[in-house]
Amino acid sequence: MSGQAARLMPAFRVALQSLPEGMIVALALSQPPILGLAASDAKTLQPLVAERYKAIAADEVYRAVPSSLSYCYRPIKADHGLATMHVPDESGPQTPVIVFLHGYGGSFLWYQHYLAQHFPQHLIICPAYGITPSSVPEAYITECLAAVEKRLGRPLAQKPWLLGLSAGGFGACRVFTDLPGRFAGLICIAAYPLTRQDGKTNTHFIAGGDEVFVKNGQFQRLVGKAKSHLIPGAGHFFLLSHENESVAKLSEWLTPHAR
Repeated sequence: MSGQAARLMPAFRVALQSLPEGMIVALALSQPPILGLAASDAKTLQPLVAERYKAIAADEVYRAVPSSLSYCYRPIKADHGLATMHVPDESGPQTPVIVFLHGYGGSFLWYQHYLAQHFPQHLIICPAYGITPSSVPEAYITECLAAVEKRLGRPLAQKPWLLGLSAGGFGACRVFTDLPGRFAGLICIAAYPLTRQDGKTNTHFIAGGDEVFVKNGQFQRLVGKAKSHLIPGAGHFFLLSHENESVAKLSEWLTPHAR
């Protein structure tokens, strides 16, 4: 980061140690230029994200989960990885698995809470990788999965689905290509592939119809014949603004492989 964001970073790191994540996110959204957001986007996000953190506060399990943001914003490179897991009550070798790569800004807890609410029978693994996982190494993901198996005390019999949001979508596209056969499929959310997808199997792309990369044709050109879905009237934050349609499409893609 640079400019005002860099100058505020020491104070931001102190706040991460003492304030709830929901309060931190609300404060950040009150200063949209620092986040690279348009004021209109921040205005849209503020009430939607606030509702998510209200739901977390009311959730007996999730309100006790520590934030990953301190890890993401460490002043020096970490010497260890970090991930949070949602483990269903009746988890076993046949439990379907999701690996979710967060977007720019860090691994917010509301991402996992959102997925756990809508896919409660999945084992949901959320690796944290700094401010953005767009360049996350394949080794970081494979080490994460090995650590999960060690923690659970059993192998992951089901191939995970790899989901990536925004910057994490770009990272997920690359990891999915570089680790052939490691994942059951790819779902890229609010992003697009960097190479044309014709002929690639089990790749899925979902985006808001009002995204710049959709309007200029880049999304359709690169997605090619891969499965894709556009949400009309939606921008970059459709998981929150168009929740029902977003979850319906994710369920359609995930459910046949979760039985």
